[in-house]
Amino acid sequence: MANTNTANADYIFQLGFGYWKSCILFTAVEFDIFTIIGKGKVTARGISKSIHANERATEMILNALVSLKLLTRQKNHYKNSPVSNLHLIKGKPLYLGDAVHHAHNIMDNWTMLRETIETGKAVSLKDLPEEVDPHDARDFITAMHNIASVKADELCSIIDLKGARRLLDLAGGPGTYAIAFAKANPQLHAVVFDLEHVTKLTQEFIKASSREERVSVQAGNCLEDSFGMNEYDAILVSNILHIYNPANNVKILRKCRDALREGGRVIIHEFVLDETKTRPQFAALFSLNMLIGTQEGASYSESEYRKWLVDVGFKQIRKIDLQSGSALFIGKK
Repeated sequence: MANTNTANADYIFQLGFGYWKSCILFTAVEFDIFTIIGKGKVTARGISKSIHANERATEMILNALVSLKLLTRQKNHYKNSPVSNLHLIKGKPLYLGDAVHHAHNIMDNWTMLRETIETGKAVSLKDLPEEVDPHDARDFITAMHNIASVKADELCSIIDLKGARRLLDLAGGPGTYAIAFAKANPQLHAVVFDLEHVTKLTQEFIKASSREERVSVQAGNCLEDSFGMNEYDAILVSNILHIYNPANNVKILRKCRDALREGGRVIIHEFVLDETKTRPQFAALFSLNMLIGTQEGASYSESEYRKWLVDVGFKQIRKIDLQSGSALFIGKK
């Protein structure tokens, strides 16, 4: 019984103090410690000088990062672990530091969870200015690029677009998926549809990829503007439906169907809940994140996605689970 009680208490402590680990990671990324260490073995003294910080405090956070398996230590020298070397050195293809920075940015929203649960409304949105802050927009879009970069190869390997000529990447943000599909399919032209202030940033990512000839942008609002009529062979709807309520999701999917050619496919990419809406864990937690950060968003279940697709006329609907924890729904017009 004692061992069981200890294990139960440890689980509660792990949950209660879990934010310690997040804050250590946030701070290390803000100081760009992993990039500094990536240049060679360094000591706490050397790092403290590089980041203009207290030496004793720097050694403490470095030791904490070792305990989290993000660094290794040999005598007084520190090295990046394999995972940090892959994902936390700025400039590397699979860098996730901007996504970590985004998680840091939304932490304050989570401190308002109690009030959000009491009111049922996103308290964090009530005092936001009407105009989007350009710095905030860039932070968010760069974070989405980080996340999509890790998943892009898996999506390209699963979604066959060999016969497709035109792809619409709906609310595609940085255009990471559109660019990846264009690279994998030389015959394909991809259009990234998003809000005007976003598409200005999208163009920067497209230019950096040297795919300007086959990836373009279209500014618009997915609830208010048309996506076209019978224009596309495939439409990617990635991580957008969780922002809206069911009625608006049906509206978006109906517009997708209108924009597809006969035989064209819609491809939904989302975090999907089971029918109890309690699993997978990340999708259940993400649903709360949508409650906190959007006007009407949530995670949805497989049956809900299937119903919406059927209601607007899609057929041959299939679900594909991805290794990254998300899932695809593919429907044919």
